[in-house]
Amino acid sequence: MIRIPHTVKIGESIDGRIARILAEKRSDLILDQFGTLLAGLIRPVPGASTTKTVSLKDTSNTARTLYVYSSTAPFSNVLGGTRVGVGSSSTPAARTDYNLGAILGSLANTTDGVWTSSTGQITFSGSVFLSAGGTVRETGFFSRWADGAPTYYDFMLFHDIVSDVVIGAGKYAFVQYTIQL
Repeated sequence: MIRIPHTVKIGESIDGRIARILAEKRSDLILDQFGTLLAGLIRPVPGASTTKTVSLKDTSNTARTLYVYSSTAPFSNVLGGTRVGVGSSSTPAARTDYNLGAILGSLANTTDGVWTSSTGQITFSGSVFLSAGGTVRETGFFSRWADGAPTYYDFMLFHDIVSDVVIGAGKYAFVQYTIQL
């Protein structure tokens, strides 16, 4: 079983940037989707002229074909970035998950990933606005892709269940994922 250690931190923020960290969890469960995407990105020679696709389930549980590489349609799928989300479900995370159990707010874009070579870590963070507030019990890290239309689709790569974090109404749930490579 493939495991990639990562840490998720959850905090509350009034401005979406500066957060008071309220919970932290170390985990090593990655979703099948992350493994599938990684296997598609790392390919054997002669990869330069061979079209490579992967099939991932978006957040609506619809299988989508992503072109990791195509010499005939290089922009048929474009990575649109990464996102984070929070939810209120405490159902244990499973490798086959494709979305949060009970999403709070909307998915939020993350900062650019920051690579720290001395520690072998990549860190992403984002803040989800919660107009009504709520109790965060789960977090997710998502990859966002655009098709040629462009229509955007989100694909969950990490899903973590955390101890209860209460976020007040009109505040942000700050989420930081640090992935250890």
